[in-house]
Amino acid sequence: MGNYFEESGGEKQLAYVWLISADSIFKSNMKGYEEYSRFYGMEFSMSRVSLFDGEKTSDSAVSAKNVKIYIPTGTHCAMIQSRMAKKVVIPKISMKRIATLAERTETLEEKEFSQCIIHSFSRAFSDNREEISFTFSCLSFSDSYTSIKNDGTNGGKAAVKVDFAAWKIDDQ
Repeated sequence: MGNYFEESGGEKQLAYVWLISADSIFKSNMKGYEEYSRFYGMEFSMSRVSLFDGEKTSDSAVSAKNVKIYIPTGTHCAMIQSRMAKKVVIPKISMKRIATLAERTETLEEKEFSQCIIHSFSRAFSDNREEISFTFSCLSFSDSYTSIKNDGTNGGKAAVKVDFAAWKIDDQ
């Protein structure tokens, strides 16, 4: 999961990377992100089912489908399978999209899922890559975005937090 930009001389550089952290499962040698690991992709969706009569909508709850993560294989595979089999509630799963801009590492996007339980684990491989995927559900979710201007300064931030159990939504 990452976009590339081309520097002068034709060399391709990764513009950003996605990282995941959860319950001491993941490890890396990236300074400041030792409890994180790079991952390939994520699937997640939220929805609200409402009746609309032209003037008002009926009350309804926001719901979310299971989050699905695609990640390279590694020692975390056994830890994920164990937590799934034992029905362990993971207090927090965090994901960050980071980029190095103006010689600084910036967090451009951050997602945090709270009170998570893993529902499935699968492994796939092809000639090009080996990966696992796992799905989990959560009781709450927060999502924040930071805009960085071309000159490297902060361009603003937007965030939302959704508590699926209490049906509460906070814009931040």
